[in-house]
Amino acid sequence: MGIVLPLELPPKSRILIAGAGGGFDVICGLPIAIELEAAGHHIEYANYSFTNLTNVINGHWHNERLLEITSESYLKVGDYFPEKLLALWYKEKRKSERSIYCFAHGGVQPTLASYRYLVERLNIDTVICVDGGVDGLFRGDECDLGTPSMDSISVVSAALCNVDRKFYCITAFGIEGAEGNVSHGLALRRISELVREGGFFGVGSVIKETPVGQEFLGAVNYIYNYLPSHRQSVIVSSIVAAIQGTFGRTVVHPKTENYPPWLSPLTQLIWYFDAVKVAQLKLFYQDILESVEVGEVAEAIEKVRSRYGVKEFEKIPI
Repeated sequence: MGIVLPLELPPKSRILIAGAGGGFDVICGLPIAIELEAAGHHIEYANYSFTNLTNVINGHWHNERLLEITSESYLKVGDYFPEKLLALWYKEKRKSERSIYCFAHGGVQPTLASYRYLVERLNIDTVICVDGGVDGLFRGDECDLGTPSMDSISVVSAALCNVDRKFYCITAFGIEGAEGNVSHGLALRRISELVREGGFFGVGSVIKETPVGQEFLGAVNYIYNYLPSHRQSVIVSSIVAAIQGTFGRTVVHPKTENYPPWLSPLTQLIWYFDAVKVAQLKLFYQDILESVEVGEVAEAIEKVRSRYGVKEFEKIPI
């Protein structure tokens, strides 16, 4: 049991760390990976990618929605490719060639097929699905869902994997409330429901003075050196600022100048849950199991909101 991951895993576990639904979600999982690798576990990476994967050169397609990339991969058009930068960091800073598996946009069926393929191919026994933000916890009738479709696809796919351990975790608490639409009170309500159902496993933290914290901060700095400021991640930049002790409304990115996120010690925490219970909490769970495209999931969510109505914004009364 470590500082970042408050869970006991069998020795030499084979773990897939998968970003849930944003280009940098896989980077949010890097502190977990660093701690687990130091403890002797084997780590593989996947990410529900925001890169236009059809523009990737030197990648290997395992199926029509699963692309394996390495530090030698590059884009023929565009400059947004965080998965490649993670692989490059491993090569240059850790002297290790790593593959990153990129999920192209799709619904539950193709994404689940890719998860299952990786589980079998890489002999995975543990899946950790990592999400920057709280919206993946929402069940569908909250006042504002953030960006729910891709996170929901990822957590449901992770939940349906045939492995011994399936975790879903969130980080960067507080970031999505910058515009005052996403209710973190409702997010805490969802967490309380998971606590009641036995689906909450604890909280880890990234501390800057630790070896994990130092290596994570160095990795983000390395990756950012390859990116213009507008291509850097609001979520990761917020986590980094919180790790360094920043508090309150803070401009962490050009996109946040009008609506700075609220940072606190909560922002650097990583909250761990049972992926199956998070998936089954969703009111649209059954409706998206056969989805092939993202649009089908978005439609299912809207139908649920029409059927059940939408809850009022819930403030945290402290």
